[in-house]
Amino acid sequence: MTCCDNQPGHTHQKTCRICRSEYCHDCHPSRLGICDKCGYKILIVLVAVMVIMSYIAWFGVL
Repeated sequence: MTCCDNQPGHTHQKTCRICRSEYCHDCHPSRLGICDKCGYKILIVLVAVMVIMSYIAWFGVL
């Protein structure tokens, strides 16, 4: 079983800590043990939270 198309015959797979899907650690290294998809989702949520918090800080909504 191969883990990615970039390296045929390569079987070093890791499991994402969030979604439990397998990903190739050599092609997509991660210190936290999460896949790229989950990493991008976390970044999008953090940016949205930062925008909301800055809006609250500038205009004092709460």
